[in-house]
Amino acid sequence: MEKSIKFGIQLPHDPYDLIVRATLFAEKNGFDSVFTPDHLVGIGFKNWSSYEAFTLLGYLAGITTRVKLGTCVSDILRRHPAVVAQFAVTLHDFSNGRAILGVGAGEGMNLLPYGIDAKNLVSKLEEGLEIIRLLFEREEVTYEGKYFRLKNAFVMPRKKVPLWVGANSPRTIELTAKFGDGWVPSAGNGPEVYKNNLKQIRKKAKEYGRDDKIEAAVFGYVVVEREYEEALRKIEMPAKLLAVMSPARKYFLKKAGIDEPDLPDLLKFTFNRETISKAIEIGKKIPFEVVKDRFIFGTPDDVIEKLEAFLKAGAEHFVLTPLVRHSDYIPTVRTLSEKVIPYFRN
Repeated sequence: MEKSIKFGIQLPHDPYDLIVRATLFAEKNGFDSVFTPDHLVGIGFKNWSSYEAFTLLGYLAGITTRVKLGTCVSDILRRHPAVVAQFAVTLHDFSNGRAILGVGAGEGMNLLPYGIDAKNLVSKLEEGLEIIRLLFEREEVTYEGKYFRLKNAFVMPRKKVPLWVGANSPRTIELTAKFGDGWVPSAGNGPEVYKNNLKQIRKKAKEYGRDDKIEAAVFGYVVVEREYEEALRKIEMPAKLLAVMSPARKYFLKKAGIDEPDLPDLLKFTFNRETISKAIEIGKKIPFEVVKDRFIFGTPDDVIEKLEAFLKAGAEHFVLTPLVRHSDYIPTVRTLSEKVIPYFRN
């Protein structure tokens, strides 16, 4: 049964040789896209290394010819929206039109340690998205916002690069409908929420007079193994740590019956030995049953079942992030390419 569905991977934060190997593997083995996080800080237990996203994508454009290349996702706080737009246009031209610009509101780990104001993130995102789209489409832009101001500004060469929005909240979903060419939320809210939010996006986009199709993607953490128990062993602690850092942390703690001193969520979380140690300490107390539905894991058949649920909810493009050690990254994407993707293409 032929299904219109694309598969991409999110690359690891480091090391550079694994990033290159993963990209070349994706290029040669049936993946449609490769995305990189755009962080100043990598997510991990001990190693927080991370490379600059657009420099990296420019290099990857030179060693690939087929896969789409994008950020998942950038913010408009560490770089002015016009600079972000210029990066996207440059990547578009040097990759022969394979660029995707993913943009989101931003996270504390990439802002707070560097003295960047993390207040009113969604309002800043709204202005940034509008500015980027205007620069993609108009010869000159004059803009008077609360956070950004432009006068007779332009980006040349001028190109329309697909603009994806990382949106999970009602307000960012509205922004996706207004400005986005694509939508890339977390899989953590489940297929039913995904389905309802996608309907809302389609409806709102029509209200804004936008007839262009908005590509429905979904970002998900994945572990796939021959045996379910092995996948469970590998994903359990990383999944708990991400849940503790997520904006939904209080919900998980309450559901687990845990009363802990407040720990900043991912929008305010910064990486250091103290915060990571505290997150691990709390994570160990959370039963995995409380958080497991936020992740895609198990045998290939288990993973296929979870992906099918999102496919039925309207998903068209999966961006899968192996939640594994570096040594397990390539084996994981190999299993996806050999045991999962063919199911959706036969």
